[in-house]
Amino acid sequence: MSREEMKNIERLEIMEEKLNVSIEGIYAKYAKYDEDSRYITVTGEIHASSGTTIEEDIEIIVTAYNSEGKVIATASDYIYADDFFALSPIEICLDVIEKPTKIRVYPTKCSI
Repeated sequence: MSREEMKNIERLEIMEEKLNVSIEGIYAKYAKYDEDSRYITVTGEIHASSGTTIEEDIEIIVTAYNSEGKVIATASDYIYADDFFALSPIEICLDVIEKPTKIRVYPTKCSI
């Protein structure tokens, strides 16, 4: 198995501002277990931009892109307003078909 840190991680700060959160400490690693098993694991923290609460449930989305800019994987996790206090850790895993060249991480309004 091989592992390596991913460097090209992009945040969409305008979306963070709209939902009054900040995504901090983002780290992503790519792991290749064999020819058929490749994964990206993204970790970080969601911080309230002001105060200690968030107004609504949010979904954190991670999208992986190949060198042609095509989406090769996406995954998400939810942060619930009722359970949130000041910050919350995230860990999102994606099964990818190839090593991505870019990863984008952003929040959106919860759709469920």
